[in-house]
Amino acid sequence: MTTTSAQLETAKPRGRSLLPHEHGAWGQLAMPLLTALAIGRPAAGSLLLTAAIVLAFVAHEPLLVVLGQRGWRVRQEDGARALRWLVALAVLAAVTGLGGVLLAPPAARLALLLPAGLAAAVAWLVHARREKTTLGEVVVAAALASAAWAVALAGGAAAEAALAALLAWILAFAAAILGVRVILVRVRSKGAEDPGRRNAVLAALLAVGAAALSWAGLPVAVALATLPTVALSIVICLARFSPKRLRELGWALVGSSAVTLAILVAALR
Repeated sequence: MTTTSAQLETAKPRGRSLLPHEHGAWGQLAMPLLTALAIGRPAAGSLLLTAAIVLAFVAHEPLLVVLGQRGWRVRQEDGARALRWLVALAVLAAVTGLGGVLLAPPAARLALLLPAGLAAAVAWLVHARREKTTLGEVVVAAALASAAWAVALAGGAAAEAALAALLAWILAFAAAILGVRVILVRVRSKGAEDPGRRNAVLAALLAVGAAALSWAGLPVAVALATLPTVALSIVICLARFSPKRLRELGWALVGSSAVTLAILVAALR
Protein backbone atom coordinates (compact mmCIF):
# COMPACT_ATOMS: atom_id res chain seq x y z
CA MET A 1 0.00 0.00 0.00
CA THR A 2 1.40 3.40 -0.98
CA THR A 3 1.68 6.32 1.43
CA THR A 4 -1.17 8.11 -0.30
CA SER A 5 -3.38 5.01 -0.07
CA ALA A 6 -2.55 4.65 3.61
CA GLN A 7 -3.47 8.28 4.23
CA LEU A 8 -6.77 7.86 2.39
CA GLU A 9 -7.53 4.73 4.41
CA THR A 10 -6.75 6.58 7.64
CA ALA A 11 -8.92 9.51 6.60
CA LYS A 12 -11.85 7.25 5.76
CA PRO A 13 -14.83 8.14 8.01
CA ARG A 14 -15.64 5.66 10.73
CA GLY A 15 -19.39 6.06 10.37
CA ARG A 16 -22.11 7.95 12.17
CA SER A 17 -22.33 8.22 15.92
CA LEU A 18 -24.51 5.58 17.50
CA LEU A 19 -25.37 7.71 20.52
CA PRO A 20 -28.92 9.10 20.67
CA HIS A 21 -29.03 12.30 18.63
CA GLU A 22 -31.97 13.95 20.36
CA HIS A 23 -30.46 16.31 22.94
CA GLY A 24 -33.83 16.91 24.56
CA ALA A 25 -34.25 13.19 25.23
CA TRP A 26 -31.02 13.17 27.23
CA GLY A 27 -32.50 15.81 29.52
CA GLN A 28 -35.83 13.99 29.73
CA LEU A 29 -33.93 10.96 30.99
CA ALA A 30 -31.27 12.62 33.15
CA MET A 31 -33.32 15.17 35.08
CA PRO A 32 -35.87 12.70 36.51
CA LEU A 33 -33.11 10.18 37.28
CA LEU A 34 -31.10 12.82 39.15
CA THR A 35 -34.24 13.74 41.07
CA ALA A 36 -34.93 10.10 41.93
CA LEU A 37 -31.39 9.51 43.16
CA ALA A 38 -31.42 12.75 45.17
CA ILE A 39 -34.71 12.20 46.99
CA GLY A 40 -33.75 8.64 47.91
CA ARG A 41 -30.58 7.11 49.32
CA PRO A 42 -27.72 5.49 47.42
CA ALA A 43 -28.52 1.79 47.17
CA ALA A 44 -27.35 -1.07 45.00
CA GLY A 45 -30.84 -1.63 43.61
CA SER A 46 -31.40 1.99 42.58
CA LEU A 47 -27.92 2.33 41.07
CA LEU A 48 -28.26 -0.88 39.05
CA LEU A 49 -31.68 0.16 37.79
CA THR A 50 -30.24 3.53 36.80
CA ALA A 51 -27.45 1.82 34.87
CA ALA A 52 -29.94 -0.45 33.10
CA ILE A 53 -32.15 2.49 32.15
CA VAL A 54 -29.25 4.50 30.73
CA LEU A 55 -27.94 1.49 28.80
CA ALA A 56 -31.38 0.81 27.35
CA PHE A 57 -31.65 4.46 26.33
CA VAL A 58 -28.27 4.42 24.60
CA ALA A 59 -29.33 1.25 22.75
CA HIS A 60 -32.19 3.17 21.15
CA GLU A 61 -30.08 4.70 18.39
CA PRO A 62 -28.44 1.41 17.28
CA LEU A 63 -31.92 -0.15 17.27
CA LEU A 64 -33.23 2.57 14.94
CA VAL A 65 -30.30 2.03 12.61
CA VAL A 66 -30.82 -1.75 12.56
CA LEU A 67 -34.55 -1.30 11.85
CA GLY A 68 -33.84 1.11 9.01
CA GLN A 69 -35.53 4.03 10.75
CA ARG A 70 -32.51 6.24 10.01
CA GLY A 71 -32.68 5.38 6.33
CA TRP A 72 -31.68 2.34 4.30
CA ARG A 73 -28.34 3.83 3.32
CA VAL A 74 -27.42 4.29 6.97
CA ARG A 75 -28.51 0.73 7.66
CA GLN A 76 -26.37 -0.56 4.83
CA GLU A 77 -23.29 1.38 5.91
CA ASP A 78 -23.59 1.09 9.71
CA GLY A 79 -26.08 -1.72 10.28
CA ALA A 80 -23.51 -4.37 11.21
CA ARG A 81 -21.75 -2.07 13.68
CA ALA A 82 -25.10 -0.94 15.11
CA LEU A 83 -26.16 -4.56 15.60
CA ARG A 84 -22.99 -5.32 17.57
CA TRP A 85 -23.58 -2.30 19.79
CA LEU A 86 -27.23 -3.20 20.20
CA VAL A 87 -26.44 -6.74 21.35
CA ALA A 88 -23.75 -5.57 23.77
CA LEU A 89 -25.92 -2.83 25.26
CA ALA A 90 -28.93 -5.15 25.51
CA VAL A 91 -26.91 -7.76 27.41
CA LEU A 92 -25.50 -5.18 29.81
CA ALA A 93 -28.92 -3.62 30.32
CA ALA A 94 -30.43 -7.05 31.01
CA VAL A 95 -27.74 -7.97 33.54
CA THR A 96 -27.86 -4.68 35.44
CA GLY A 97 -31.64 -4.56 35.20
CA LEU A 98 -32.04 -8.05 36.60
CA GLY A 99 -29.70 -7.19 39.45
CA GLY A 100 -31.66 -4.02 40.16
CA VAL A 101 -34.98 -5.84 40.12
CA LEU A 102 -33.75 -8.54 42.48
CA LEU A 103 -32.41 -5.97 44.95
CA ALA A 104 -35.31 -3.52 44.68
CA PRO A 105 -38.30 -3.59 47.04
CA PRO A 106 -41.66 -4.89 45.72
CA ALA A 107 -43.03 -1.36 45.20
CA ALA A 108 -40.14 -0.49 42.86
CA ARG A 109 -40.64 -3.69 40.88
CA LEU A 110 -44.31 -2.88 40.43
CA ALA A 111 -43.43 0.65 39.34
CA LEU A 112 -41.40 -0.77 36.46
CA LEU A 113 -44.65 -1.80 34.76
CA LEU A 114 -45.31 1.83 33.85
CA PRO A 115 -42.12 2.47 31.81
CA ALA A 116 -42.48 -1.00 30.30
CA GLY A 117 -45.99 -0.17 29.07
CA LEU A 118 -44.94 3.26 27.82
CA ALA A 119 -41.90 1.73 26.09
CA ALA A 120 -44.27 -0.56 24.19
CA ALA A 121 -46.28 2.50 23.17
CA VAL A 122 -43.09 4.24 22.01
CA ALA A 123 -42.12 1.17 19.99
CA TRP A 124 -45.46 1.32 18.18
CA LEU A 125 -45.03 5.06 17.55
CA VAL A 126 -41.56 4.48 16.11
CA HIS A 127 -42.87 1.69 13.90
CA ALA A 128 -45.69 3.95 12.70
CA ARG A 129 -43.24 6.85 12.30
CA ARG A 130 -45.38 9.00 14.60
CA GLU A 131 -42.90 9.58 17.41
CA LYS A 132 -42.26 13.13 16.12
CA THR A 133 -45.88 14.24 16.53
CA THR A 134 -46.88 16.27 19.60
CA LEU A 135 -48.59 13.27 21.18
CA GLY A 136 -45.68 11.04 20.24
CA GLU A 137 -43.14 13.33 21.83
CA VAL A 138 -45.20 13.58 25.02
CA VAL A 139 -45.42 9.78 25.23
CA VAL A 140 -41.66 9.47 24.69
CA ALA A 141 -40.99 12.07 27.40
CA ALA A 142 -43.36 10.29 29.79
CA ALA A 143 -41.64 6.96 29.09
CA LEU A 144 -38.21 8.42 29.82
CA ALA A 145 -39.38 10.19 32.98
CA SER A 146 -41.35 7.22 34.28
CA ALA A 147 -38.24 5.07 34.52
CA ALA A 148 -37.09 7.23 37.42
CA TRP A 149 -40.15 6.30 39.51
CA ALA A 150 -38.81 2.83 40.24
CA VAL A 151 -35.33 4.25 40.90
CA ALA A 152 -36.70 6.59 43.55
CA LEU A 153 -38.61 3.78 45.26
CA ALA A 154 -35.59 1.47 45.07
CA GLY A 155 -33.59 4.17 46.83
CA GLY A 156 -36.04 4.33 49.71
CA ALA A 157 -37.89 7.51 48.73
CA ALA A 158 -41.39 7.88 50.13
CA ALA A 159 -44.07 6.63 47.73
CA GLU A 160 -45.79 10.03 47.75
CA ALA A 161 -42.54 11.85 46.97
CA ALA A 162 -41.63 9.47 44.16
CA LEU A 163 -45.06 9.87 42.57
CA ALA A 164 -44.97 13.65 42.94
CA ALA A 165 -41.60 13.84 41.19
CA LEU A 166 -42.82 11.62 38.36
CA LEU A 167 -45.95 13.67 37.70
CA ALA A 168 -44.10 16.98 37.95
CA TRP A 169 -41.58 15.94 35.32
CA ILE A 170 -44.20 14.58 32.93
CA LEU A 171 -46.20 17.80 33.16
CA ALA A 172 -43.10 19.99 32.81
CA PHE A 173 -41.84 18.08 29.79
CA ALA A 174 -45.29 18.20 28.16
CA ALA A 175 -45.31 21.98 28.60
CA ALA A 176 -41.84 22.28 27.08
CA ILE A 177 -42.89 20.18 24.09
CA LEU A 178 -45.88 22.44 23.46
CA GLY A 179 -43.61 25.47 23.27
CA VAL A 180 -41.05 23.82 21.01
CA ARG A 181 -43.75 22.52 18.67
CA VAL A 182 -45.04 26.05 18.12
CA ILE A 183 -41.62 27.19 16.90
CA LEU A 184 -41.24 24.17 14.62
CA VAL A 185 -44.69 24.64 13.06
CA ARG A 186 -44.03 28.33 12.44
CA VAL A 187 -40.70 27.58 10.78
CA ARG A 188 -41.97 24.70 8.61
CA SER A 189 -45.07 26.57 7.47
CA LYS A 190 -43.17 29.86 7.08
CA GLY A 191 -45.67 31.57 9.32
CA ALA A 192 -48.76 30.21 7.59
CA GLU A 193 -49.67 28.16 10.66
CA ASP A 194 -49.43 29.36 14.23
CA PRO A 195 -50.70 27.12 17.04
CA GLY A 196 -49.27 29.51 19.64
CA ARG A 197 -52.52 30.51 21.36
CA ARG A 198 -53.86 26.96 21.40
CA ASN A 199 -50.64 25.55 22.86
CA ALA A 200 -50.43 28.39 25.39
CA VAL A 201 -53.90 27.43 26.65
CA LEU A 202 -52.87 23.77 26.81
CA ALA A 203 -49.73 24.70 28.77
CA ALA A 204 -51.83 26.73 31.19
CA LEU A 205 -54.14 23.74 31.63
CA LEU A 206 -51.10 21.65 32.57
CA ALA A 207 -50.38 24.13 35.37
CA VAL A 208 -54.00 23.88 36.48
CA GLY A 209 -53.69 20.10 36.47
CA ALA A 210 -50.55 20.29 38.60
CA ALA A 211 -52.31 22.57 41.07
CA ALA A 212 -55.25 20.16 41.20
CA LEU A 213 -52.92 17.27 42.00
CA SER A 214 -51.43 19.24 44.90
CA TRP A 215 -54.89 20.24 46.10
CA ALA A 216 -55.91 16.56 45.96
CA GLY A 217 -53.23 15.63 48.45
CA LEU A 218 -49.90 15.35 46.65
CA PRO A 219 -47.05 17.62 47.80
CA VAL A 220 -47.31 21.24 46.71
CA ALA A 221 -43.98 20.67 44.98
CA VAL A 222 -45.90 19.20 42.02
CA ALA A 223 -47.50 22.57 41.32
CA LEU A 224 -44.44 24.67 42.14
CA ALA A 225 -42.01 22.54 40.15
CA THR A 226 -44.03 22.70 36.94
CA LEU A 227 -44.49 26.48 36.99
CA PRO A 228 -41.06 27.52 35.60
CA THR A 229 -41.36 25.44 32.44
CA VAL A 230 -45.07 26.16 32.00
CA ALA A 231 -44.43 29.91 32.25
CA LEU A 232 -41.54 29.72 29.78
CA SER A 233 -43.62 27.61 27.39
CA ILE A 234 -46.46 30.15 27.44
CA VAL A 235 -44.00 32.94 26.65
CA ILE A 236 -42.57 30.92 23.76
CA CYS A 237 -46.07 30.20 22.45
CA LEU A 238 -47.26 33.80 22.54
CA ALA A 239 -44.07 35.63 21.53
CA ARG A 240 -42.77 35.33 18.00
CA PHE A 241 -39.15 34.35 18.54
CA SER A 242 -36.83 34.24 15.57
CA PRO A 243 -35.71 30.73 14.53
CA LYS A 244 -32.18 32.05 14.95
CA ARG A 245 -32.77 32.11 18.70
CA LEU A 246 -33.55 28.41 19.01
CA ARG A 247 -30.24 27.79 20.76
CA GLU A 248 -31.00 30.41 23.41
CA LEU A 249 -34.50 29.04 23.91
CA GLY A 250 -33.05 25.56 24.29
CA TRP A 251 -30.77 26.74 27.06
CA ALA A 252 -33.70 28.56 28.67
CA LEU A 253 -35.59 25.26 28.79
CA VAL A 254 -32.53 23.61 30.35
CA GLY A 255 -32.53 26.37 32.96
CA SER A 256 -36.23 25.90 33.75
CA SER A 257 -35.63 22.15 34.12
CA ALA A 258 -32.78 22.87 36.53
CA VAL A 259 -35.14 25.00 38.62
CA THR A 260 -37.70 22.18 38.58
CA LEU A 261 -35.01 19.77 39.75
CA ALA A 262 -33.98 22.09 42.60
CA ILE A 263 -37.58 22.57 43.77
CA LEU A 264 -38.34 18.86 43.77
CA VAL A 265 -35.17 17.89 45.62
CA ALA A 266 -35.59 20.66 48.20
CA ALA A 267 -39.25 19.81 48.84
CA LEU A 268 -39.24 16.01 48.60
CA ARG A 269 -35.92 14.89 50.03
